[in-house]
Amino acid sequence: MRIHLPTTRRRPPPASDYFFNYFTLGLDVLFDARTHQVKKFVLHTNYPGHYNFNMYHRCEFELTVQPDKCEANSLVESRGAVCITAYSKWEVVSRALRVAERPVVLNRASSTNTTNPFGSTFCYGYQDIIFEVMSNNYIASITLYQPEGSRPRYAVNSIA
Repeated sequence: MRIHLPTTRRRPPPASDYFFNYFTLGLDVLFDARTHQVKKFVLHTNYPGHYNFNMYHRCEFELTVQPDKCEANSLVESRGAVCITAYSKWEVVSRALRVAERPVVLNRASSTNTTNPFGSTFCYGYQDIIFEVMSNNYIASITLYQPEGSRPRYAVNSIA
């Protein structure tokens, strides 16, 4: 039993990563429990019909994404940067970035109510960004993260 071990052999309980939620800014920040460095940003657009509607204010962001390189045998070598805001529609963004992945279906349910009246959302990954898209083609949230040992391929110009 661990309670009978000498204190020198006891291990501290593993620390859990933690969020800072800024509801009035429409922003969540995930911190690493060990290093206390930022791991993720979640930018909320606060559209009606989303599970978190009216929980957050709209985050007025402008995100500039550099698209991946085109295929080697393509006539066009590179495309211009794509500017994404809280008002961008997914069909325009996905066409500009040429997102070809199939989405991951996200179905939220609360502990008190087992059904979500707004239905599922769809999560698309592109570079180091996750786009949560509602069935009406509006972007519900954008998650920005950085894998270890890499540099981000996007720039956030403003967050109001």
